[in-house]
Amino acid sequence: MRKKLTITLFLIVSIFSSTVFAADKEKANISDLTAWKGLSVPNAKLYDSDAGERFFEKVTEFAPKGYTKKMVTDFIYGKMSLKFKSLNVVDENTIIIDDKITGDYVHVGSLSTKWEKYDITWHIFKTDSKEMIQAGFKYFLFLPFHGGGKDSLRHAHLRYGNENFDFLATDPSVKSWWPTVYQPATTDEAKIMAQMTKKAKLRATTLPPLERQ
Repeated sequence: MRKKLTITLFLIVSIFSSTVFAADKEKANISDLTAWKGLSVPNAKLYDSDAGERFFEKVTEFAPKGYTKKMVTDFIYGKMSLKFKSLNVVDENTIIIDDKITGDYVHVGSLSTKWEKYDITWHIFKTDSKEMIQAGFKYFLFLPFHGGGKDSLRHAHLRYGNENFDFLATDPSVKSWWPTVYQPATTDEAKIMAQMTKKAKLRATTLPPLERQ
């Protein structure tokens, strides 16, 4: 099934690049989890540091009128919220969440949507693991790892849930939910945070104006 749907995306950590999603061509023949193999953690982990505090302070300086640092922090965290601390793809079929629950997933297809001039394709995986389903992970939808240019953060977007995959990809209630992960083993976290802080002014432009009281 293929659908075209214009989605207004919130540019999470890679807003400094106009080539987000376009930097790497999505693999046309994905049939298993190999493209995401390895240990991934939420992008929010980057902010759990002194460098993260400086980043939020800098974004707040350029934020629309009325924003506090806490509001900026809550907004950014909220857009990429995840219910786990680690996702480990150990082979072409197996996912381990938080080193606690394990499930085998099969690729059941792909679903294409559109953002601006870019076509993006969610790759859909499903499990029959009762443990994973009880935890809310019947489906995982992935976009391949990509970056915004040289030395930018290489990351992947994903969604998950027990709802139908079509809902997870296209429902208006999740259009601004963009969980994002990166692989710490191949990421210079200090360098990435320094780059992000330099781009704080641009990052602040993604914050919506506050409603007048």
